[in-house]
Order: sequence, then C-alpha cells, then structure tokens
Amino acid sequence: MKWLNMGRGDRKMKRYTIGLITGILLTASALPLIAQEDASGLTLEKDGEQVLIPLDEWVVVSSAYDPSNTVRGLYMGMTVDALRIQEKGESFEREIPMDEIGSIFRGKTKSTKEYVWGGIKLGGLVSVGIGGLITVMVSKQGGGLDLENIIWGGVLGLFSSFYTVPGGALLGFIRGKVAEGKAVEYVIGDGEWVIVK
Repeated sequence: MKWLNMGRGDRKMKRYTIGLITGILLTASALPLIAQEDASGLTLEKDGEQVLIPLDEWVVVSSAYDPSNTVRGLYMGMTVDALRIQEKGESFEREIPMDEIGSIFRGKTKSTKEYVWGGIKLGGLVSVGIGGLITVMVSKQGGGLDLENIIWGGVLGLFSSFYTVPGGALLGFIRGKVAEGKAVEYVIGDGEWVIVK
C-alpha cells in the first residue's frame, strides 16, 4: 500500500536506486570471471615456446617508453588489457597496461644498490653486536655494569664498524652481481615475447 501512496518522483528514485544496485552487483559478479582467465599464471610465448609465470611470483615490469621506469612486485593476475602487480609494502594492486610493457623480469631482480644497502645494515648490526658483547665481557670481569664499561663497549663497537660496514657493503655488492646473472628478461614486442591472453 505504501508503494501506491508514493509520489511519481519517489517511484522514479526507487527505480534509479534498484538500477544502481543491480549495476553494481552485475559489475562485481563479472570481476571474478576476469580473474579466472589467468588462474594458472601469466603465459608468454615466442616462436612456439611458452613460459608460465605463476601467480604470486616476484616480477619486475619495465616501461616500453622508458626502460628505467619499472614496477617491482608480486604478479597478481591480469585483466583484459593490463597486468596486476602488488608492490612490496603496498596493500593495493597497480594495473600496468599491456601495450606499455617493454619487458618482464623474473628471478632475483633486486638492484645491486639494494644488496649493498642490505650488506651495510648487516655490517652495522654486527658492529653493534660486537660492542654489546665486549660491554658484557668487560662488565663481568670488572665487577658490574657501569658507565665506563658501556663507553668502552661502544668505542670498540665503533672501531669494529670500520671493518664490518665496508665488509658488509662488499658482500652485498658481490651478492648483487651474482643475482644479476640469475634474473631472466623477457622482452615484449613484435618478434619477441608476447603475452598470451
């Protein structure tokens, strides 16, 4: 009975609301269908050879227009015309249009700079550990933990960092160079690898 008492504008608004909700539900129900297309991963093909990049694998995608412009992250799937990549530390996925992709890297793809910084951090932690260990050893022999023992531990930890930090950087550089050889690049384009949709 309430429906009959509604004015013409109220009925029009109700139809609009029902249409809007129906449209949202239809759109939401279509999204899983797109994701089902690539349930096994990303397939690349070149001269009859195919390569499968599984979901949740770490990849680096470079731009066709600027190869230094890259997106690094987990491959989360694809839509009709874009790859979905979730960058490290981000909760959302970026969509990279397929016609803008220059190449796709997989394997160990961190830059050498990232390995070097990781080595420097490790070297710093080792020197802090050495300083702490010396502080504990000196305080046990000297009868207790006092300011002088803490200062000696800190000074010796600082001196040890002159060796551990550059050593960590060198180790990171070597690891980065070794990892470069393990990364595989798939150049995307005519006569090269193509993305199988």
